Amino acid sequence: MPRVIKKRVEKKAAGEKELKDTVGDIKEKLKQRQRILTYAAGIFIVLVTLVIGFSVYFTTNKSKALESELEGYRLYHGEYEAKAISPSDRYKKSLEMFNKAYSYKKKPYLLLYMANCNYELGNYDEAIKTLQRLNSQSSSPQLISLSYYKMATAYLKKDKKDDAVKALNNLYAVKDSPLKDIALMEMGKILESEGKPGEAKNKYKELMEKFPKSVLVNEAKAKLEKK
Repeated sequence: MPRVIKKRVEKKAAGEKELKDTVGDIKEKLKQRQRILTYAAGIFIVLVTLVIGFSVYFTTNKSKALESELEGYRLYHGEYEAKAISPSDRYKKSLEMFNKAYSYKKKPYLLLYMANCNYELGNYDEAIKTLQRLNSQSSSPQLISLSYYKMATAYLKKDKKDDAVKALNNLYAVKDSPLKDIALMEMGKILESEGKPGEAKNKYKELMEKFPKSVLVNEAKAKLEKK
């Protein structure tokens, strides 16, 4: 019995460390977009609480799901022995682990990680399909908003600016999404790059009028002053 307790404590500690590191990784990657930073960090802090809080009570299959999930995080973030693996192989193995975890338990946030792996591997079509699955399965405005944002970046990689704008419009339409100002800024930039300064100007103005406390207001103002 003491052995089992030790194993559970170790698993709990491993899960806590990994997911906390995930939050840190997200903060680093999204530091230029403060709203996304705060928002994404909040999502994964919640995940830390959920995973750690219930890990002790998991059944055998659920334990396997958790182990696969944590291994996926380690590989994705390049921890421990994963550091010796090439980025491409890491993302492939990470994707495999997230797929395995998802087969045990259909957690929508795993789809976001699966999409991120495909995105890093250059599989943009697959990333978009995975994000569409997430949107059809999740009712979380946080996850759905992040999904649409990632979808827009994938479309931009494919040089499909119109589809990227549609994805950002969908993000903007998500009720209670705190990423609406981000959506307006990104739409403005895309429209500006397409030679549509008038439409871009309207997005920047809307951002300033509807989100006066946004950290992006100064950037929007600067862009308007260049017109």
